[in-house]
Amino acid sequence: MYHFELKPSRKNNVLNSTSWEKEFDKLFDVFNKSDYYAPACEILDEEKSYSISLDVPGLKKEDIDLEVKDNRLVVSGERKFEGKTEKDNVLRSERRYGKFSRVFSLPQNVNTDAIEARFENGVLAINLPKEEKSQAKKITISDWSNKESPASLSN
Repeated sequence: MYHFELKPSRKNNVLNSTSWEKEFDKLFDVFNKSDYYAPACEILDEEKSYSISLDVPGLKKEDIDLEVKDNRLVVSGERKFEGKTEKDNVLRSERRYGKFSRVFSLPQNVNTDAIEARFENGVLAINLPKEEKSQAKKITISDWSNKESPASLSN
């Protein structure tokens, strides 16, 4: 369980905070205000396909782009800040907003023409079918004595 106190931020309590506390808070605010994030994913290697699931809550399928380029799967999008509250009113925000991009290098046996994606309940599920293994083909070795020699073929 995560606990946080419901109290005004230090910005409103200038008398009780020292200058080093302000600088320390500024340092860590940089990490919290990033406009880029990477959604969590899970990758499975199944018998006939690979599957990738990405957690992208709060997005619609129209907010997500999915493309294969240079044997890489690129998933990108943006979770926009809705602006329902002003920053001074927010007591705590752990939601991530901004652009995201995840790039997955594809194995050689992925059939890129058959990739499918499904979006449901904030999870993007991508199915990457494996190409069927090519059948082994037996090659018959012929006897050169029954045919023309290689030297006579070039003439």
